[in-house]
Amino acid sequence: MLDGMLLLGGLVESHVETWLWLALVLLIVEIFTSGFFMGALAISAAFTAGVAFFGMGPLGQLTLFALFSIGSMVWIRPLFVHWLAPDEVNTNANALVGQTGTVVDQVPVGSTGRVRLANEEWRATAGENIDVGELVQIVEVNGNTLTVSRV
Repeated sequence: MLDGMLLLGGLVESHVETWLWLALVLLIVEIFTSGFFMGALAISAAFTAGVAFFGMGPLGQLTLFALFSIGSMVWIRPLFVHWLAPDEVNTNANALVGQTGTVVDQVPVGSTGRVRLANEEWRATAGENIDVGELVQIVEVNGNTLTVSRV
């Protein structure tokens, strides 16, 4: 019965073919999903096809598929997710950190001044007095106020 199941009721000629078809279908499903879950199962199906090629029985194939699946979820999937995931990209106000601006209104210690950054003026504070016209680098963003330091 297990043998007939793995042969898909006679649709395929060998267990190897069954596992390769399963791997292909899982890879196609992975294209439409995220997280490399189906891809990890496809790798397990491909490994099981290799084992089936060397003549392992149906029960052994299913057992190894289960073990390969667990192993690929624990070890292979995290590697692929880390490799395929983009690096963290700062967005919104956090993207301003590290940019350079020009002081347009003196930035005194303990008070706020104004800094021009990419054709916009921002409130700014600093740990030292910074005069008009000096270049500053954005160190931190707190709400709508930048913390700056001399370049």
